[in-house]
Amino acid sequence: MTRRTRGVCAVLFGALLLAGCGTTDGPAPTTSTATPAISTGDLPAAQPGEVHLFGINDLHGNLQPPTGSNGQIGGAQAGGAAYLAAHLARLKAAYPASAIVASGDNVGASPLISALFHDEPTIDFMNSIGVAASSVGNHEFDHGVVELARLQQGGCAADGCVPGQPFTGAKFPYLAANVTDATGKLPNGLRPWTMLEVGGHKIGVVGTVTTDTANIVLPEGIRGYSFGNEADAINKYLPEMKAAGAETVVAVLHDGGAQRTKGAPVDYNGCADITSPVTDLANRTDAAVKVLFTAHTHQAYNCTVNGKVITQAASFGRLITDVTLRFHDGSVDAEAVNRMVTRDITPDPAATQLVNFFADQSKPLAERVIGTATAALPADVAPTGDSPLGDLLADAMLDSTAAAGAVAALMNPGGVRAGLPAGPITYERAYTVQPFGNQVVTVTLTGQQIIDLLEQQWDNVSKQAVLSLAGLTYAYSDAAPKGHKVLADTVRIAGQPLNPVASYRISTNNFLSSGGDGFTVFTRATDLQVGPIDLDAFEAYLRKHGAVAPAPTRIERR
Repeated sequence: MTRRTRGVCAVLFGALLLAGCGTTDGPAPTTSTATPAISTGDLPAAQPGEVHLFGINDLHGNLQPPTGSNGQIGGAQAGGAAYLAAHLARLKAAYPASAIVASGDNVGASPLISALFHDEPTIDFMNSIGVAASSVGNHEFDHGVVELARLQQGGCAADGCVPGQPFTGAKFPYLAANVTDATGKLPNGLRPWTMLEVGGHKIGVVGTVTTDTANIVLPEGIRGYSFGNEADAINKYLPEMKAAGAETVVAVLHDGGAQRTKGAPVDYNGCADITSPVTDLANRTDAAVKVLFTAHTHQAYNCTVNGKVITQAASFGRLITDVTLRFHDGSVDAEAVNRMVTRDITPDPAATQLVNFFADQSKPLAERVIGTATAALPADVAPTGDSPLGDLLADAMLDSTAAAGAVAALMNPGGVRAGLPAGPITYERAYTVQPFGNQVVTVTLTGQQIIDLLEQQWDNVSKQAVLSLAGLTYAYSDAAPKGHKVLADTVRIAGQPLNPVASYRISTNNFLSSGGDGFTVFTRATDLQVGPIDLDAFEAYLRKHGAVAPAPTRIERR
């Protein structure tokens, strides 16, 4: 393999310096259990005037086959870069008038095999399969617009090229039509749209990202940029694309919905009672837009709404959306099918070589055991709203900042990306839990500010965001109005009643301290002191305290 050999420790240091946010992307990945397999083994013959677009989304650096429910579709094992490449090769052989598009979150919150190397392996993989265009996703902004520009344009990361030839960047354009600064300019290196010429036809491709990005990534990394209405941004650029000769327009959007099946198995080509914003996007975008490839919610669906085909291909490379465009008599018809990336075919050799190379590079660190759990530590929230694993991570933050005077710690739910099973905890598993490389910080808040901060848990524009806790307990009333849910007389900090006028040292991660997830009270804190990287704090806690177990909830729901 000609790809450069990298030094694991040096790259890890650089990856951690590029601290990202802790976010979550909506409902759990689609894992339907009774859907007949539709894959690439029996493809209908291409018809004259037919063009195919193959869509993927939310790969999140999953180069190795994902495991557990994250690696299933229709009850079958699915996903993995080498299998994805093999299925795409089949599709391209059957339909040579074709192109591959992606709908964002190609990188970010990635497994160690990709994240350890600044997600460059995933960009390399996408280059190798010939991706023609991609929208940005919220996770493309995890490390800010400067790092996103590097992923697009190439060059060394903050810790340099370690060692060998420089990273050359994405060969495909990243599209961000609704991301602008105060002067209306897009982030450096990005475009609003691109033109694909496929099968003798010109197809305009415009890309957008969820407006919620402003609330769920590290504020410092996107400072000065706004995330406008997606339909408005798409419509804005239609005249440009038409003037450039576009015969039709498709949109790649990092936003989407989910099917509501009321307990029935999910059909990954179904459209059962689809949730917002799918219908809104269909109704608000111009009729010239024939197809919307959506993403973000990690769901699978195949809809036709208001004359537009709207699809999503789950996540982690488990599905490929195969869109057929038929050009005739000056008009264009569209239809789609989601095809499963099964693991029953010969994996692509080049993709296998790429994945194995980076797996070997990361293996010594990935397999190192750093602790043990006496029972499973779920990331899922308890009925009270906090998470057993989130509380443990808060314990680790508090323990790591005791010298800074911290008496309590707060952890955001979106920063807990996976649970831990009982048994040995490897570095790779711990990294999967906390893949963002956030720094632990300690700040000073008054007692009243702490109460105000807790009230903001119900103000999150995306969803209720209950913080996990250490050194802090309280009760809240579900029935109380917003702004008055926390029962002030129940708040205890370091075992003592909270004094509204006293000052307290509180530890958290730099995502929250910057006002992430809408917790703006943190931006009024004083005396910020930077501590260790969150993953380092967790490893130190595990080594210090030995075997860990789920702790009782620190919140009472009344």
